[in-house]
Amino acid sequence: MNIKDLIQISDYEWEIPTSVRDDMRVPVRLFASRELLEQIIGDKSLDQAINAATLPGLVGRVIVMPDMHQGYGFPIGGVAATEFPHGVVSPGAIGYDINCGVRLLGSNIEFKSAHNEINTLATLLNKYCPSGVGKAGPLRLTLKELDQVLRDGSRWAMKNGYATEADLSRTEEDGCLQGANPDKISERAKERGRAQIGSLGAGNHFIEVDVVEELFDQNAASAMGIHKGYLTVQIHCGSRGAGSGTRSAPITFSSSKAR
Repeated sequence: MNIKDLIQISDYEWEIPTSVRDDMRVPVRLFASRELLEQIIGDKSLDQAINAATLPGLVGRVIVMPDMHQGYGFPIGGVAATEFPHGVVSPGAIGYDINCGVRLLGSNIEFKSAHNEINTLATLLNKYCPSGVGKAGPLRLTLKELDQVLRDGSRWAMKNGYATEADLSRTEEDGCLQGANPDKISERAKERGRAQIGSLGAGNHFIEVDVVEELFDQNAASAMGIHKGYLTVQIHCGSRGAGSGTRSAPITFSSSKAR
């Protein structure tokens, strides 16, 4: 693929039409600047987006976000909806590590009071938040305790001092999906993920300290504890070993409470 093959709709919106390849069922809509696109074409992201547009039962377009990059078979940052009864479930679209999580934490720390400590903060985050392929977390649980984590999710975290009621109320399904059944997860997946609770992940997973430069919705920002000129923290955690290729609950915890 080349940028010249895309239809530019606006400065930040592009489309790959179905005429690019005969087997495409729907167009692909991308949200990115030209600068981002020039980086994206260096891998197979656009080809993967076109492949995704060939899936049966697609509704509307395949949509690709600005964080687009090459995945297993479906671009990371890609979104597609399929419709029953002709649609499909594509593990490649999830990335084979189902249930990664993203969380934004607000803070009451002004950037101007913290800017001299940013390097120290980054060092401490790296020290206390284990990351990397197969990296173990700080908790050591038995398989029985892991089953409790998989069944109770964030409620287990709250019971054991790693979360608050406020965290649960700000998490989908209060941090626990009804009917979660650890017996559906293989022993191999459990053993692989048991030591990784509390770790971040590898690949595109990250902890990022940001500064709020502009607010576009003051009411929404106030409700979330987000203030101009203050620090926030973004966390993109992986589902780790137990989530790789299984339908497991995420086993990394992050708090939404502003600190």
